[in-house]
Order: sequence, then structure tokens, then C-alpha cells
Amino acid sequence: MKPNNFVLLRHKFTKLLSLIRKVHYKYLGMEIGENTILGKIQCSWPNKVSLGCNSFIEDNVVFKITRPFSEDNSLKIGENVFIGQGCEFNITLRMSIGNDCLIASNTTFVDAGRELNSNFNINKQPVIIKEITIEENVWIGTHCVILQGVTIGRGSVIGAGSVVNKPIPEYQIWAGCPARFIKNRN
Repeated sequence: MKPNNFVLLRHKFTKLLSLIRKVHYKYLGMEIGENTILGKIQCSWPNKVSLGCNSFIEDNVVFKITRPFSEDNSLKIGENVFIGQGCEFNITLRMSIGNDCLIASNTTFVDAGRELNSNFNINKQPVIIKEITIEENVWIGTHCVILQGVTIGRGSVIGAGSVVNKPIPEYQIWAGCPARFIKNRN
């Protein structure tokens, strides 16, 4: 079935808006690869974000950089990556996403947390900051939470609604709250 003229016009208009956003964010220092589609995002420190070629970032994605004047602070997203609507990246140190990854909507990444020492009030707890690494060819289901210090190994799958608080080896399927091993991926 051939799309009607309105659908084709809307598609061209969406591509034009993406191009305008890309020019705007490139001017502010964001690195954006060829053929990347950029939805309506929120990013207060674009010079700390790098997007690879042929990636697709849907609307309402938040790139929150909490220590923008730190040299180490960055978010690097590889090539051929899909990031679904409503994802949130809370980056205090560093995060990298490898090539060919799929991240479903409403997933949250947080690379900082608090210790639980009874000698301090909760708001005075020492902060724990550890890098998050998502290796190549990873699929993360919708509504997941990925916490500080996590590495998700190449080819792994994280089930929808999971909370990942420890490293995941290559080619495994994990799910749950907290995420636990389900099976090896064949």
C-alpha cells in the first residue's frame, strides 16, 4: 500500500526539523555523525555528547550532564544506535554505548549513587560515581534502569522493566528487579 501525500509531506517535514536540530546542536559543540536522525531532545551541555553515524534518537530523550566542567565527563554513542522516546541519561562521569545497540523507550541510565552509612543523614551520604559501558550489539528493553559501574557485554539482552546493578557478561539474557541471569544467548 502506497503512503498518501500527507504522510510523505509529514516525513519530509520531520527530516527537515531533524536537520535544523542537528545544525543547532553541532553549533553548540555536539558531535553528530552522518545520517543520524535527531528528535526533540533535551541537552544542556551538547559539547559533552557524541552521536555516531546512522543513529536514530527519538523525541523526549534527556542527556543530563551533571559535572559539565570536568574534563572526564562525556557521553559517547556509537553508530547504528536506536534510542527510544523518553530515555534519560544522568551522566556524572562517563558513559559509552557501542555500535548497533537498541535501547527501548523510557530507559534510565544513572552513573552516580549514594553510600548507605548510618553515621550520615541520607542527603549527606558520600556519592559513588562509576562509569557505565554498553558494549556493541546490545538490546535493552523498555523501562529499564541501568546503574553506576555496570558494563553490559557484547550481544547481551536486558528484559523490559529490569534494574541492572551489576556487570552482565557477553551474549547473555538478563531480566528482573534486580536483573538476574536467564539464559545464554545462542
